[in-house]
Amino acid sequence: MTFMKTPRREPPEAGSLFRPRKKRRRASPGLTIAVGAAVVLGLIVLAQIRWNLLGAFAAHFPVPHRLEELVVEVNAKRETIPADGEKILNPRDAVRFVGVKTDGWFSWGVKVRAAELDLQRVRSKPAVLRDLLPGETFETPRTLALEATWLGNRLGGVRLIIQLDAKDWMAKAQEAGKTEDKIRFLEKVLEAEPRNVLAKTQLAALYAEAGRPADAERLYEEVLELGQSRPVLERLIGVYKKQKKHAKVLEASLELLQLTEDAQVFQDLLGYLQNQVPSREALTLLKQYAAKVPAKYRGSWHLVRADLATKTENWSEAAQAYESAAAAGVRDPTIHYNLSVVRAKSGDLDQAAQDLEKYLRANPNDVTNWLKLAAMYEKAGDESKALKIYRDLVGKNPSEKRALVRLAALLEKSGDKGELLKVYENLARLDPDDRVVLWNLAMLSYEAKQWDKALGAFEKYAALAPNDPKPLKYLLDLYQKNKDQEKQIAVLHKLIAVDKDNLAYYDALFALYDQAKNYDAIIKVFEEASKNNPKVKAFHEYLLYGALKKGQKQKALAALEELCRLEPKEVKYFKQAAQLHESLGQYAKALEKIKRVLEINPNDAAAKDDYMRLRLLLVAPKKTGFFYCTEKPVRV
Repeated sequence: MTFMKTPRREPPEAGSLFRPRKKRRRASPGLTIAVGAAVVLGLIVLAQIRWNLLGAFAAHFPVPHRLEELVVEVNAKRETIPADGEKILNPRDAVRFVGVKTDGWFSWGVKVRAAELDLQRVRSKPAVLRDLLPGETFETPRTLALEATWLGNRLGGVRLIIQLDAKDWMAKAQEAGKTEDKIRFLEKVLEAEPRNVLAKTQLAALYAEAGRPADAERLYEEVLELGQSRPVLERLIGVYKKQKKHAKVLEASLELLQLTEDAQVFQDLLGYLQNQVPSREALTLLKQYAAKVPAKYRGSWHLVRADLATKTENWSEAAQAYESAAAAGVRDPTIHYNLSVVRAKSGDLDQAAQDLEKYLRANPNDVTNWLKLAAMYEKAGDESKALKIYRDLVGKNPSEKRALVRLAALLEKSGDKGELLKVYENLARLDPDDRVVLWNLAMLSYEAKQWDKALGAFEKYAALAPNDPKPLKYLLDLYQKNKDQEKQIAVLHKLIAVDKDNLAYYDALFALYDQAKNYDAIIKVFEEASKNNPKVKAFHEYLLYGALKKGQKQKALAALEELCRLEPKEVKYFKQAAQLHESLGQYAKALEKIKRVLEINPNDAAAKDDYMRLRLLLVAPKKTGFFYCTEKPVRV
């Protein structure tokens, strides 16, 4: 073997490092991108050819081509799901993915994926679906699509549908706070379990509360088809009542009565028929269902019939119903009372009174019906029998107010005021605040000249009716009889307060104050009265009088000014005003008033003299230096 001799390289010259390098030629950027794209495209074409060749090759071998079923373990129980099939699961279920079965001889390399579920968590051990999908309420069924592939080729898939069952919906209904949510959840329970009696009963109650009685009725009837129950029947009756289905109320109540034999059920039914159903309709129902009523209740049934017949003014049927009640075993004396009522309604008062007397023989202490019998006699025109009954009742019990009231009414007709006064004394003792009684007692006492009794009754009445002037007028008269000036003044003030337009009260009050020489009170009363009623001349005159008596000239002048305004042609007011002004040294104002007098009556000699004197009084100090005055006394 010969070796080629390697040519010896000469060391570079000392200055070679500073020589410029030869430039290498570089490819343009566009060329680089084009080459890269061609390489990628070539790789893709080669991969496609490879896979096509591989697929063509695999088609002739027993490798996986199609999914046949998916194997899972649900709550420790192995189950299979066929390809394109579905499995309904509950969020509480514990699930483990076991494997797949395909049409090939083996399943290795087959992958199963779910877009919204991590299957790796359920391969080795089971997991609860609710935990795998946190935050999901499942109130709407959740569908999970599982897809199997082998080497990227889709083999098929299955669907898992996760939805709540009746137990879940019932739990939600129990936890819900709002009625509409409870209703929605219980409806879901019945969708899952249509024969769930508990859910139907609860939902029917909620329908009734929510104003859906027809739906409640339907569910309660469905529950009762499975077996009668008192609570359900009672609730159904309540729903019928809300819808005013009176016949159904009656039918259901009779069923409940037969089921329970509870007398209260019967009483409630009768109360409903009497108070909630129109009388004519109730009477028709009572006739229609009489045969279905248990025998021991038929007497009461016919009594209600009679009562409703009375309400509809069907007297013959009412009497017939009472007879049927007696035939059914009713031995109560009230039958006679009821017959009395029916006959009284028909106008047969004599027979009605006889029936009521039969009842009262069995019930002698029934004061109310003794009063009814007396009223019957009154209506029939036999007042003597009525008076006897009322007097007997009052004799047994002086506090029997009802008898006293009717006795008073009859005595007023008879004109026996002595007994009538005693009756009203008893009534006033029983009811001291009854104004009618007090008024009648006061008037009877006044007419009988029993002044003290009258005074006491009128005072009580006036205290109860402070704005009523009638008792005050009588009190004023009685206080005058007793010469009680202080109480007369108090009553007059009350009369003025309730009847301000009656000037006579002011006149009387002025006379009393003047008699007592209480001029301050006169000023106070009539200053206020004249302010509130400036057009009433008398008020200003009374105020003028009081002011002059007290020497209050300015108030007197103010009153005179109002009088002059009200009576512009009455010279006496102008003369009085002139005198007051003159007494106060107000000569100019006095002269103006005298001028007004002369304008009204130019021939008034006294006014002319006053005019000259006042002129001199006005000019004397300026011209002569002396003071001249012949002041006249002011007339009160």
